[in-house]
Amino acid sequence: MVNMSLKKVSAHVNKHFLEYTLLSLLAGFLIGVAFQAWISKNTTLIKNLIMAFAILTIYPSMIQLKGEELGKAAKKGKEMLISLVFVFVVAPLIAILFAYLLSDPQVALGYVASNIVPASSASISYVFLAEGDIELATVLAVISLLGSLVAIPGYLSAYASATSLNLPLDQIMMSVLYTLVVPFVAGQATRWILVYYKARAGGDKRSAYSWISQDLKPYTQLATMLSMLVLVALLVANESGLILKTPVLAVEVLLLQTVMLGFLLALITVIDKALGVSYEANTAIAYISATKNQSVAAMIAVMALGPKAALVPALVPAIQAPVSISYLRVLPRLRKWFKTEK
Repeated sequence: MVNMSLKKVSAHVNKHFLEYTLLSLLAGFLIGVAFQAWISKNTTLIKNLIMAFAILTIYPSMIQLKGEELGKAAKKGKEMLISLVFVFVVAPLIAILFAYLLSDPQVALGYVASNIVPASSASISYVFLAEGDIELATVLAVISLLGSLVAIPGYLSAYASATSLNLPLDQIMMSVLYTLVVPFVAGQATRWILVYYKARAGGDKRSAYSWISQDLKPYTQLATMLSMLVLVALLVANESGLILKTPVLAVEVLLLQTVMLGFLLALITVIDKALGVSYEANTAIAYISATKNQSVAAMIAVMALGPKAALVPALVPAIQAPVSISYLRVLPRLRKWFKTEK
């Protein structure tokens, strides 16, 4: 009975996640304004809470990440290459160009961070809803995570150097370790242990993997979503003073991210069509390349970039979800377009 109730709650939150995200943003802002003095006196506690909920957001999704499918990458060489170029070259360079348009250098650094982190678990969900290539999306998600171990410190250091910002490399590396390496290793270890004991209890590895992907998924998904909602509220509450003082800066972030996501998705779609990529593969490439894990960005910002930088991952979820859903609604027309001759 409890299991069924939790599954229904998970399905409900997933269906209305955009609305809950907006409510979380509003609640965080109101709480931040009401308790601004207390928040300013307890910055260490707030920082630790942000880090804790960021990890709670990331870890469950790492259990669902199918690391065992990495070996399938070689089967789709062209699609893999196109996606890697978008994930590690095109998207970061566009983000850096857009970051120069922001009036605050530290917020600009946070903007770069928010657009070079790996894809989120929601990215694969969008691919599933669009009837895209789930296998390709899963492999791309794993590779984008592994590649980010080098890309994040590399791009952040390069941007900080170009803009004369003091950003110690050791702090970036530590933030990457805590946000990506530890949750990834812990999540994959948990996945392996669950598969091992499920297989021993009766059945085989295939049925164990199926249990994780189907039966366990609603619970890990619910844990991720609830942690994300709390994280967004904490981030906005922590940044409420900055938003009140410089509301134009918040508007700049929202507008730039909307334009960037729209432009990137359009660019990927047009290039994929020109290169003869299938509709299914395009969907995987587009979502993995454009949508990012803002929990990772938030933790990196809090640990290494400074308080102002955390404004961006606090606001981006309010834009990323609507743009992703809008693209999802356009995809049925794009499916017909991809089937036409070049």
